[in-house]
Amino acid sequence: MNSGQMMITILAMLLLTMTILTINRQSLTTNDTMGSSRYGLMALSLANTIIQDATGLAYDEKTSANQSAVSDSTKFTAPASLGLDGVAELASNPNTFDDFDDYNCYRTTPKTDVIIVDATTTPNKTMTFYSLCRVDYVDSGNPSVVKNNQTWSKRLMITIYSPDLVNSFTYKPDTLKLSTVYSYYYFPKN
Repeated sequence: MNSGQMMITILAMLLLTMTILTINRQSLTTNDTMGSSRYGLMALSLANTIIQDATGLAYDEKTSANQSAVSDSTKFTAPASLGLDGVAELASNPNTFDDFDDYNCYRTTPKTDVIIVDATTTPNKTMTFYSLCRVDYVDSGNPSVVKNNQTWSKRLMITIYSPDLVNSFTYKPDTLKLSTVYSYYYFPKN
């Protein structure tokens, strides 16, 4: 084998090595992105479940099923009192909540959800998600403005985080934030 053939063989091996490394790197990046997307979708589903549960409740304690219509927003719960308002409401059990602002209880004590990610392993691979919820009165025309008085609109801001929820590019813990605005409408009878 002469030196020309040897050089071509070495270049071919180098090209093959570079191709294999590129394919492996792309495969790992794809797997990281797919895993990150899967965990992000789990967090998003959890946040959407909280939103659906919260918006299915009464706007305020004063507007629950056994109360009459409220025609003055100052009759709603004071901003400092948003959260659990009864002995029967338990922060550990959202099924006991009777109005939207009861979700403010997760403000200081995160709600924990454990989801089984892979049931084929022993023990099951699980992810723990922590949900922090904050309920505030907001300006109906601009829901990003928090008000210090009762208004016709409340915003639920949900923050979901997990030690396993990691940004696939920075490899730092990632957080999902989602919000919804819930409004009360009063139509006086003529």
